[in-house]
Amino acid sequence: MKKWMKRLTAAVLGAVLVMGSLGSLAAYGATPKADDDMRAVWISTVYSADYPSTQNNAEAQKAEFIQKLDQAQALGLNTVVVQIRPKGDAFYESDLNPWSAVLTGTQGKDPGYDPMEFMIEETHKRGMEFHAWMNPYRITTSGVDLSALSADNMARQHPDWILTYNNAMYYNPAKEKVKQYITDTVAEVVENYDVDAIHFDDYFYPSNYPLPEGEGREGSAANERR
Repeated sequence: MKKWMKRLTAAVLGAVLVMGSLGSLAAYGATPKADDDMRAVWISTVYSADYPSTQNNAEAQKAEFIQKLDQAQALGLNTVVVQIRPKGDAFYESDLNPWSAVLTGTQGKDPGYDPMEFMIEETHKRGMEFHAWMNPYRITTSGVDLSALSADNMARQHPDWILTYNNAMYYNPAKEKVKQYITDTVAEVVENYDVDAIHFDDYFYPSNYPLPEGEGREGSAANERR
């Protein structure tokens, strides 16, 4: 009974929020249209979860992405959200982030083409939007050996920028230089590529990252992190 009531309450609250949003749009003279709905697919590249299934093969990677776009379009989707910076690396030409190892097996190795440029061109050719999905702080999913990173990786060049937890490395969100680096990373993409949006994922400290001894979730350290 309690679970059912919680679901009903959530449903009613959701309806109220939606109606409130529509009312706000109407107040500004904007009328939501069906064509404005975002019908999207998220394409994950970390671990090569969704893409790409091959390495060191530009033509195979291009063909695979085109196939995914055609499938998405056939399903009536109008947006692809592609993970183009999964681990402090890049699926695009960058002066700030090394080429992703997902593309070639070796971080920093040029894949021989610009994957994001190709993805954007093919996406827009189909009248769809391309959203660039970034993980701002993650450096590794496993491993804390800086020497395993490419020489041009910012984490290797600035070890004071990172924090380690649970056998993984992350950029420290509290560092001003890290904040600027992430800002510059986004600026580089929007200035050089015709992306339609930027998405952030994992934009927080690692799950269960400990607070200083004696500190609680409402203490000064937790509030500073927030």
